[in-house]
Amino acid sequence: MTPCLGGGPACKEGCQMRTKLKIPDIKALRLFDSCVTLGRVVSSGLPECLTRDNILDVMDKYDIAEALVHHYDARMIYPRSVGNNLLLKEIAGIPRLHPVWTIEPPPSTDPKAARAMVEEMLAAGVRVARLMMGAAPPLHWMWKDLCEALEERRVPCLLDFAPTGYSYPWGSTVANPGDLIIDQLRTICLAHPSLPMILSHVSGGLGIACSILPLIRSVPNLHLDITGIIDYWRTAVADLGPERVFFATGMPFYEPATFISNVQYAREIDDDAKLKICGGNLRRLLEDVG
Repeated sequence: MTPCLGGGPACKEGCQMRTKLKIPDIKALRLFDSCVTLGRVVSSGLPECLTRDNILDVMDKYDIAEALVHHYDARMIYPRSVGNNLLLKEIAGIPRLHPVWTIEPPPSTDPKAARAMVEEMLAAGVRVARLMMGAAPPLHWMWKDLCEALEERRVPCLLDFAPTGYSYPWGSTVANPGDLIIDQLRTICLAHPSLPMILSHVSGGLGIACSILPLIRSVPNLHLDITGIIDYWRTAVADLGPERVFFATGMPFYEPATFISNVQYAREIDDDAKLKICGGNLRRLLEDVG
């Protein structure tokens, strides 16, 4: 656009275009962050960790209304139950924070063990699971029992492909699964069509695996969050509708403002679609857990 030079035709045209661009109020979007890590982070290169004492201040700074929260210790330290239970203690009494348990298939081959894990989670008030597929690969024979138990109760599952070893960035949720992993995931998605699954914090810098979007197109129960911030989530919205895309920031490993502005200022997406992406889709899934 020609810069405004003070009153000429180009100035009027540019000013009119800026006037027509309507940006929704950020508070009206009721942001519901689907990827937030609570607790210490083992890396001097990462921002300050999020704790019970500061997380609401950070959320208020960025106008984030609610958040799904998992604990760093549950992702990085065995047994995962220690971090999961620590999470419940640390966010107790904070209704804006919704607990997510980090889980992987139990070592037992008895399906009752997987069902007991899911029932324990629900009894504790946890309605979302974070499946650690970076630690236990997405081989259907490994995940079958747990996915069946989660599917019976319609528990939304965030798919975490990040490595849990001590390679940089330590403990981050960011990952870029390759085409072979995505092919294995396809088998799981097709075998459990009523299990809502969300690719969480899949971001590859210059590009995600080329098989991801074709898989989302062909598998109705697979969704994507917006942390792949270039065009990937926008393409999913354009092709499949806003119901397949979820807001997320990946805090504290990434700066939230980048992701917030990316959806708030998306010119090609209307306000109704933004409301679904920013929180409506996630709230609907949480209401369906039974």
